[in-house]
Amino acid sequence: MTTPLPELLAKVATLNDPKNPFTYEVKGNTIVGKWDIVSAKSLYPKEFTTIDKKFSITVELDEKKGTWKAKEKSQDSGGSISGGGISFGTSTNSFSGKSSNKSFGFELGGINKTKDGVSPILTWSFDSSKIKGPLFELLESNGWTKKKGLFG
Repeated sequence: MTTPLPELLAKVATLNDPKNPFTYEVKGNTIVGKWDIVSAKSLYPKEFTTIDKKFSITVELDEKKGTWKAKEKSQDSGGSISGGGISFGTSTNSFSGKSSNKSFGFELGGINKTKDGVSPILTWSFDSSKIKGPLFELLESNGWTKKKGLFG
């Protein structure tokens, strides 16, 4: 039996845990999970760099069919300015679709400023299953099924 949509959407807030680096929210008949993986500015003796990585998943729900489909989006951007011979560079990557990702980063040295403060060490990690797992489990345990794709 499929849990009625209003009741299912009311359960989404229970997925939010302050210990997790991601959050879930309801927007209309969709559920959006967001993870700000890393956002930092690093200052080295002759270089300034920025890094910004985000991931989101949007689940659209079809109340009549009791099905759901997910769309993922990741955004990576960064830039740097270095002294001596002055150079400037930026990069931006984005992805939209379905994926399974794991990544991590580590930088030592310089001064790294993040929302948590300033540190000579910058570390971050990301595993898409950590944000998708609880959400998909909630949907499936409430009788909702994943919408079949074009060939399935």
